[in-house]
Amino acid sequence: MKKFYLFLAMAGILQTGFGQTKDKDINIPDLDNYKTLKCDFHIHTVFSDGLVWPTVRVDEAYSEGLDAISLTEHIEYRPHKDDIKADHNRSYEIIKQYAKDKDIILIKGSEITRSMAPGHHNAIFITDSNPLDTKDFKDAFKAAKSQKAFIFWNHPGWDAQQPEKTLW
Repeated sequence: MKKFYLFLAMAGILQTGFGQTKDKDINIPDLDNYKTLKCDFHIHTVFSDGLVWPTVRVDEAYSEGLDAISLTEHIEYRPHKDDIKADHNRSYEIIKQYAKDKDIILIKGSEITRSMAPGHHNAIFITDSNPLDTKDFKDAFKAAKSQKAFIFWNHPGWDAQQPEKTLW
């Protein structure tokens, strides 16, 4: 019987505190002919506007019982850029082997960050984040699409992004 994989994105699942063993047993049953994976595809580190090193995110994912993660650092918004000087692929490169050693599936991604519209979007399953660093958001989307990215809109109901209604 052919197995299919179902990704379950769990935004905001990571909590403070993590260890070297899996602390959380998230029991989400598989569906017939599908394997359910617990995932978080919207994670930031000091390479964008997060406050922790990339390995910390892997430890958190492991501790929380996640199967897959994607570091989706902001392309345009990098408040730590004076202290963390690197290209847009660096956070992924730092943890590629570390995630593998922890049996965490690591999916390469980035966040294309603009004010509304179009807002914030993640592009995952990409091969290179650097071509997404463009002035025009349409060119960033084209660069992601040329890499066969899966693109999704982050936090569409976020009041700070659209206080009164969805602008598109």
